[in-house]
Amino acid sequence: MTGQRVVVITGGASGIGRASADRFAAAGDTVVLADVNEEMGTAAADDLGVNASFRRLDVANDADVAAFAADVERDVGPVDILVNSAGLLQNKATTQAQPLDEHDRIWAVNYRGTYAMCRAFGPPMMARGSGAIVNIASVNSFTPLPLPAYNPTKVAVEGLTRLLAGEFGPGGVRVNAVAPGFTLTPALQARIESGHRDPAGMEGLSTLGRLVLPKEVADAIFFLASDAASAITGVNLPVDCGYLAGISYNTYPS
Repeated sequence: MTGQRVVVITGGASGIGRASADRFAAAGDTVVLADVNEEMGTAAADDLGVNASFRRLDVANDADVAAFAADVERDVGPVDILVNSAGLLQNKATTQAQPLDEHDRIWAVNYRGTYAMCRAFGPPMMARGSGAIVNIASVNSFTPLPLPAYNPTKVAVEGLTRLLAGEFGPGGVRVNAVAPGFTLTPALQARIESGHRDPAGMEGLSTLGRLVLPKEVADAIFFLASDAASAITGVNLPVDCGYLAGISYNTYPS
């Protein structure tokens, strides 16, 4: 592999992770895709070509994370950029109706998995004096929604991002997050097709009147990881087609 930067992307087999892999690969970077879906991950790496590879990873498994980090640093090279895109969605529920096993699995992947990956890759980056980490938070980070497992995980990811920006910054490592609005990933498309999500309702909540595309989130991730954002750390950048503006502006009482 000869790409100019080494980029690790969790959840890289589909959705925002796959779109991010496309964006970094197009820039000539060496991309390591990590996911639990071996078939889709391998196919994605094959599509991206010689500067991409796939490795199976369950971010909720501590042994997997430790082995993965050691293998990538040894076999691929020092990691310059980490994108934590692995995550689980959920359907609308009340706290009483939320199964606790589902709650715990969402927390294990969305928050603890992000924490574990930052903990594995942040210190080597600091030892080298440079690096960039981009986490996937959400508009859920800013406002309460009836998703009693998913919503709090994204609040926690934003808090973790700010905390690590403070901890890792003296070592030359920037830590930021993106906050996607309703994004037309395969996971969301499946919920639309199953009747659990209403696309018109979601579109109507944003000022631009449409859903976010995975590529648009990937472009923001690429920016935050680039030298163009060299003075930016500890931010959670909304990429939401104006959702956050719309839910405030459009609900102002007459």
